Amino acid sequence: MRRRKFLLPFLLILCACTEKVDLASRSDYHDYLAVEATLTDRSEDPQRVFLSRSISYFHNEAEPPVSGASVLVNDVVFAEKEAGVYEAPEGFACETGVDYRLRIRLPEGDTYEAEATMPEPGFRMDAIDYAFAGGKTMDSDSLWTVGVWGYEKEMDSNYLLTHAVNGLYQPFEMAMVSDDKFFNHNEVVGFPITALMQSDVLRQQYGECYKYLEEGDVITLEIWTLEKEYYNFLLSLTMNSVSIPLFTPQPANVPTNIRGEHVLGYFAVCPVSRASVTVDDPFRPYFKKLLPSPFL
Repeated sequence: MRRRKFLLPFLLILCACTEKVDLASRSDYHDYLAVEATLTDRSEDPQRVFLSRSISYFHNEAEPPVSGASVLVNDVVFAEKEAGVYEAPEGFACETGVDYRLRIRLPEGDTYEAEATMPEPGFRMDAIDYAFAGGKTMDSDSLWTVGVWGYEKEMDSNYLLTHAVNGLYQPFEMAMVSDDKFFNHNEVVGFPITALMQSDVLRQQYGECYKYLEEGDVITLEIWTLEKEYYNFLLSLTMNSVSIPLFTPQPANVPTNIRGEHVLGYFAVCPVSRASVTVDDPFRPYFKKLLPSPFL
């Protein structure tokens, strides 16, 4: 799993809002263990758990990593590869319907536990394609639409959608969480599921995932199926969400399924559907793939 830095900005707000804050003093702040633990069924991707300490809302330094911890998922040991980054043995992946238990023990003896079950994949993605949508649109210098072909199963599901250019993924705060009402348990044929924005401002801030598309670039789209509780957790962290009815109220507080003292974060296991397309003409104004999809 690639690290998605979604915890700390919101953890800081949560801590600042739930504890009495003395603006004249920074000494009353109590730090929290921040846990990022989202595992997938993709054995080709590293499966990682990230541990750090939350920092005061009024401090600007990076969150300090937590080293020397013991991290296990079921009986699998996650070894510390670098400070605060704990990784499963190569080839490890989670399986649908299996119960998983995360256990963390810090060097000072504090322990934390959480359980999660991987849901059945709700969406089968067969292919994606792109089309140029013009320039100077939606605060971007250029915009491309990404369409998807596949099938949404007859089950209630929730999703996270993210994309990459040449293997470089967008930051988590730009990903989208969505319910399944737009698919509505149907065949999906060229649905314009998301957009790629190119902007010098975004490129400077987030890197080459916001580059101008050129011939030979590879676009990758991922759709993660989420348990309802994890979906609610992500909704509480991001305003980049789509649901029907529109403007559905978001949870008021950031939830967690991790048991222990002074801890924030979430442990989740998610099946991931992934597809890629190679850019042949960045100015192509239509989806090149045939309709209906030859993949269904």
